[in-house]
Amino acid sequence: MPRLTTDTSNESFLRIDDPILLAYNDFREQFGRDELIIIAIQPPNVFNLKFLKRLKALHEEIEAKVPHVNKITSLVNARNTRGDRDRLIVEDLLEKWPQDKDVLMVLKKRVMSNPLYINRLISEDGGFTTILIQTNSFSGEDNDLDFTTGFDDAEKPSKDNPKSGPVFLTEKENTAVVMSVNKIVNRYQADDFRLYLAGSPVVTTMVKVSMKKDMMLFIILAVLAIGLCLFLMFRRLSGVALPLLIVLLALPPLGLWL
Repeated sequence: MPRLTTDTSNESFLRIDDPILLAYNDFREQFGRDELIIIAIQPPNVFNLKFLKRLKALHEEIEAKVPHVNKITSLVNARNTRGDRDRLIVEDLLEKWPQDKDVLMVLKKRVMSNPLYINRLISEDGGFTTILIQTNSFSGEDNDLDFTTGFDDAEKPSKDNPKSGPVFLTEKENTAVVMSVNKIVNRYQADDFRLYLAGSPVVTTMVKVSMKKDMMLFIILAVLAIGLCLFLMFRRLSGVALPLLIVLLALPPLGLWL
């Protein structure tokens, strides 16, 4: 019982040799993880110097403090490809920081006319902007990344050899990412800077957190219900305490401790 864990990831619902899971793992080996954490931000005005400074601060704090992150994309560092006479310029959208309203209007026109930004980094009506967080594909990728992964003929996971193949980002690491992002988001939350978290990693983590809370509540209610039934049958406290004590002693952690 001390080694019991909770795993709410999509992969946990499939056998390790399931063809669907093997195909998905092949995809992740070659192309990386396709799951994103999305922070949607709703300010009074996206194209405002005060808001853009807060957006940049949020972007940089996530980049510095959230573990297991591969890439972060927002209006701060979105790729801006444009032509200038005979030159092709590729730069970050806010590489040259706007200083006045005229420059902000040019920036707004450039963003709202780019189909690559619409409904990805900014909503169609300009009321929301987003920060997209892509996590690492492999566990411990920051420390030991093998660039040849996915291009060899390594043995695939199976029932007989479940540990073969690459180790993808674990649920524990995924939870660490989501909780770190959630902590930062709560600190930046304000009436004029509303933030909303979305994405499958967030859903997976929140489901696990909710399940643990519900299970604790259900266990307490079940013990109370059993205790009430024992009292109605035996009409004395010893008839309640002794059976419950026997059950508690049967649990390995408590039984060994006592």
